[in-house]
Amino acid sequence: MGYIFMKEVFRLIRWHNLVIIALSMSFILFFVVSPILGTSALLDGMSGIQFSLLIISTILISVGGYIVNDIFDINSDSINKPGKNIVGSIIGVDYAYKIYWLTTISGVLMGLLLSYLVNQINFGLIFLFSAGLLWFYSQKYQCQPIVGNLVISLLSAISFGIVWLFEFYALSNNASVFVDVQTQFPLVTRIVLIYMGFAFIVSFLRETIKDIEDYKGDNRFGCQTFTVKYGISASRILALALSYLSLVLAILVQYFFYNADFFYTTSAFFIIDFLIIIIIFKIHSATNKTSYSKLATFIKLLMLTGILSMVLFLLEF
Repeated sequence: MGYIFMKEVFRLIRWHNLVIIALSMSFILFFVVSPILGTSALLDGMSGIQFSLLIISTILISVGGYIVNDIFDINSDSINKPGKNIVGSIIGVDYAYKIYWLTTISGVLMGLLLSYLVNQINFGLIFLFSAGLLWFYSQKYQCQPIVGNLVISLLSAISFGIVWLFEFYALSNNASVFVDVQTQFPLVTRIVLIYMGFAFIVSFLRETIKDIEDYKGDNRFGCQTFTVKYGISASRILALALSYLSLVLAILVQYFFYNADFFYTTSAFFIIDFLIIIIIFKIHSATNKTSYSKLATFIKLLMLTGILSMVLFLLEF
């Protein structure tokens, strides 16, 4: 009985999403920032404790976001995911709220502590801002056309960029190292922005497809997503526009990496191009909830491929 309960708790907190978050943050530091700068990760900039605080605080705030979203989605999920509801069936709403407050407050406090340790206490507002956005997303924004999708996409991008932000200011506390590596800062910033943009647009595409999947329940309970307000056809057009834009941007990024003599990373982006083309074809052929669910799997694979491509920067330097 305890095993089944814990299994459902792991499903509630979307453990696979949390793994992706932890991987993306770790890869940015170990495979992008440190190799390009030529610094020692966890020694010259953030310490192991500081980086652990950053990852754990981000994960805890994300867990809180998933839980509060399930709380507010009980009605629509009863139609969109019949029999799969965890909050309200296996876990009571009151208990879910307790977990939400525990994880969110703990995550924000860890973020504040990290901000203090790198002498940038004002950065604690990032964690408060993220937690607040997740609350308002679940309560209000997710049922507004485009706004909810933008919120989730922005937070996905922030999880990539926040690592470089804190590493930069941690390095600034190490004057000798900071002076030696500052000529490489523009390149690091460009590459981090590329991956932030990648996370943003892929998340936006994923949320658009999710709106189509959840159309029935959202429509039943008056959640005015883009799909509910403008129809499935309009959402498919939006998804296609995002996919074609992703393909164009991926090719431009390849050209940038090619000019920078990043041979391995340039080659890896051919896989990303191929996955985007598959997604485009699947959007054109999608006709029902099952086909859109399979499409969502390809989008997750696209995100994972983008994250794994960071490893190749080790071969470039």
